[in-house]
Amino acid sequence: MKSLCRSVIAAASLIFIGCDGSSSPNAALLALATLSPPGIEFKAVVGDSDASCGGDITGHGDSHSSSVTIQHVAGVMPIGLKDLRFYVSEFELVDQNDNIITLDVPNTGAWQYGGVALLDFENGKGSCSGTTETNNFVQASVENKTYKTLRFTLGVPESLNHIDYSVAPSPLNVSGLAWSWTMGYRFFVGEFLSNDAATLGNAAVLHIGSAGCSESAGVYTCTNSNRTVIELTPTEGFNPFTQKVQFDLKKAVTGWDISTGSKSCHSMGAMDSATCSLVYPNFGLDYSTGNAGSTTQTVFGIISK
Repeated sequence: MKSLCRSVIAAASLIFIGCDGSSSPNAALLALATLSPPGIEFKAVVGDSDASCGGDITGHGDSHSSSVTIQHVAGVMPIGLKDLRFYVSEFELVDQNDNIITLDVPNTGAWQYGGVALLDFENGKGSCSGTTETNNFVQASVENKTYKTLRFTLGVPESLNHIDYSVAPSPLNVSGLAWSWTMGYRFFVGEFLSNDAATLGNAAVLHIGSAGCSESAGVYTCTNSNRTVIELTPTEGFNPFTQKVQFDLKKAVTGWDISTGSKSCHSMGAMDSATCSLVYPNFGLDYSTGNAGSTTQTVFGIISK
């Protein structure tokens, strides 16, 4: 792979060496960018810090000018990431004329299948418990222009949610993202540990997936879908070639404080209500119904590349 990258870079450099021996680095970089497949790029953070494995995540406090109070993620500082993976699907763009463009998310053999993409921000290092491979990109047919709105679903569509993961194509074959196949998939998995000396090892575990699922004669029904439609309409618009989607784990667990003990949400109905109901609104969901709530999601936003 490294030799292939060197060859591509060399080729791009040769293309932009003029007859007089001059070169154009900017043009070469532009050529390299166009060699990459189009799509939607994602980034994961914890407040002001990158969400990464293998060490302490610090710098995620919010300073307030009117006081000395600093709010840390779930009440602790620092933390160690354990897992951060989620499925996204049903991508749409809305152009300046309010036309809705449904994006083609092709099967790629590893990270995308059936219009579903897996975003994976953990690499198995340090306290992370997943796989070594990572992915922050959804390959899709997009144009280099500014759109009004980006819309997608956090979750696996119902048509694929109850297949047997053990024989499913990638990325629907990841055991760490599946409950029993009657239940379906974990749409979102976010986990971290407190590395604060005073609360060492206290954990936050957030798993979102459809709940109240049952099967009869091969047909599955779930009382709570728990799929949230993320709609991002920044004032300056969204250009997938110059901007990307940011997910903030700190905002995802706003309402939890693990300084006094571990917190978990497994989307399991009444038994999880006390903890899930505190964080579901961060995703724009009402925990009691599994549908869109009255609160707008805060976990996703648009930033520059």
